Amino acid sequence: MGETSEQTQVWIAVVGVVPREGCELLSANEGAYINFLTLASSEAEYRAKVSGALSYYGLELVEFEDVRPFSLSDGSSQEIVSIAEELERDNNPQHVRYSTFHIFPRVM
Repeated sequence: MGETSEQTQVWIAVVGVVPREGCELLSANEGAYINFLTLASSEAEYRAKVSGALSYYGLELVEFEDVRPFSLSDGSSQEIVSIAEELERDNNPQHVRYSTFHIFPRVM
């Protein structure tokens, strides 16, 4: 079991979402792009954890963009750097964190 935690690192991607019925984070006529971060040992693990979080929040996945291990050299915002540092410090593999919602109107 210790091997897995040694291989984990913070992963990040831009995730496009739309609300499911009953979602309290977005209205029915909105969608959003959000940076999601979590500890993972692979892209597959990252995608699975984020998909679980989306389900919990009543969000429907539209797309994953630029799934990759987080790096300070990415030039990310202070908000994202702070989230990544917190994930590394707490080392809780269950935490899936998100940053600011960049909301757009949905055209149906």
